[in-house]
Formats: sequence, structure tokens, C-alpha cells
Amino acid sequence: MSCWRIFLLPGRYTEQIYEAFLAVEAPVFARAYHQVRVHPNGRKLFRDHPDLLGVLADDDYLASLPHGSLGHAYHSFLQTNRLDAGVFSEADIIRPLAEKNGWDEDFYYMIRRGTAVHDLFHTISGYGPDMVGEVLNLGFHCGQMEPAGAVKHMGRMFAMATPGASPRFKLRCYEQAVERGRRADCLMAAPWEELLPLPYREVQELLGVAPTNVAHPGGIWFTEWMPPGFKSPSRWDYEAVLAA
Repeated sequence: MSCWRIFLLPGRYTEQIYEAFLAVEAPVFARAYHQVRVHPNGRKLFRDHPDLLGVLADDDYLASLPHGSLGHAYHSFLQTNRLDAGVFSEADIIRPLAEKNGWDEDFYYMIRRGTAVHDLFHTISGYGPDMVGEVLNLGFHCGQMEPAGAVKHMGRMFAMATPGASPRFKLRCYEQAVERGRRADCLMAAPWEELLPLPYREVQELLGVAPTNVAHPGGIWFTEWMPPGFKSPSRWDYEAVLAA
């Protein structure tokens, strides 16, 4: 789930791709489930089951949030490349998988919320929707869920395969993203619904997410390269938006 956009062909094999990622990340999600359960806000989430995807799908609400807020940053992220907060249909894809695999309601809720949180990870980290941003977001995700095992190794391979910088620089950026995720609070348990109206940098501080220039003092790289059949995304840099 942490890097599904780079593999998803619109309208093709969606359920199979989603199920394959869940299979690869099953041990990670099992640990995440217990991490969320013991987190103070995680207990509230499982008690109340707030609908984060419904909030994030409300374009009018997001557009009404002040410039410089987390919600404005998230809306900017989606609008820059015409992305959709709800790529995976709950009724058509997630619920049938829950029934097939016998998930209890809390685990099902966490998986559904995790789908919504993917682009919030991009937003709070500042990693764009390009291949580099997806790779670094995967590293950031692995830092949150360590030990991430095969997923973390897969991320290293993706980093090496993504053009635009030297192998040493790419691996350094990836490991910095992992460390950045490791040092942050449990973002799966974050009260995102309450954080959207708050200033972007304030939310980073509240969640323990180091600013990009601190986490990556040597910068990160960007590439317009995408696999065949994929449109090159526009570069997204919310720090530049704030500085303008």
C-alpha cells in the first residue's frame, strides 16, 4: 500500500495489485495494528472509527482550509497531478478482501484508514508523486513500521533503479527517509481529521516529522522518468509554496 501508485494501471488488475501488496506487507500491518492499539490516540480511533477517507474526499472542505495548513498542502498535492484520495473502492475492493481474509472490524478499519493515509504521508514528508517521491515515501513508511524486512529491501532496489543521481546518493537519501520515519510519532494513529486545519510546519513538529532540509541536508533528487505507459508527474514542493 505504501507505494501502490507507481504500479497501478488505471482500471486494470486493481484488486489483484492491492491484494498482492497486502500479502507482501502482512507482517508489517500486523505490527502496525498492535502499535496503533497501544497508542493513546489509536485507542480513540478504534473506539470511534472516524471516516478519514470521507473527510479527504470532500474537495470543498479541503479548498476552504487556510493557505499554509496541512489540509491546504494535501489539497495542493492532489491537485498538482489530479490525484484521487479514494483510488481503491471500499465496497468493491477493500470490503470483499476483509470478508475473504476474515479480518475483524478494527483491523479492517486500520487497512481502510491506511489507504487514506498514503497521500498524507507524502504530504507531511514533502515527498512528491514522482518516482523518487514514491521511493522515499516507501522508506519513510518502512521507518514507521520497522522491522520492515522485505519491504525495506524492495525500497532499496527501487531507489537504485530510479535514475537521476549516483547510487551512493540515492541510497543515502533512502536511508535518511527510513530514519526520518523511525523518529516520527506513529502516524497511522495520528488524529488527521483534527490536524488538517493546523499550520503545516506545526503539524510536522507535533508529529515529530523533521523538515525536509533537516532530514535530507544534502537534498533529494527528482526525475521525470516513469515506467512505460505512465505520465510524468509535475514536481510538487510545498516548502517552495510556503516560501513564495
